[in-house]
Amino acid sequence: MINISNCTSKDNPRSLDLRTAGSTSSAGAPTWTAASHRSAGARLGHLLAAAAGVPASWLAYALRRCGDRWFAMNDNEAYWRGWQISKTHAGLGRRYRDPRFDMLASCARCAGAGVYADAPCGPCLGTGRVTLGEVS
Repeated sequence: MINISNCTSKDNPRSLDLRTAGSTSSAGAPTWTAASHRSAGARLGHLLAAAAGVPASWLAYALRRCGDRWFAMNDNEAYWRGWQISKTHAGLGRRYRDPRFDMLASCARCAGAGVYADAPCGPCLGTGRVTLGEVS
């Protein structure tokens, strides 16, 4: 087996600062400057951002789990009926939708009014809606 990745940057040379690439030490090796490395403040900033992200992600996970437990019975019924389930408000709310509503459209003859020439519309039977496909 050939390992292509270089584990933990082993044997990778550090980058040279291009402004001082021509300067060498007394031993003939190129000199390294602090400009080629991140400052201690930048490293500390990244460390603090990562440390703040852990409690935030834990809180988001806890809210989702609470919502999942709270709505477990409703989610099971919606799944059984074939409804679409949308989680809202960081997992503490739900929105359920029956996809059969996509099959309804307004009647073209009465323009959704349900009446045509002062009589109930024939194609929509006075409801103002028609079904586009077969509903099971």
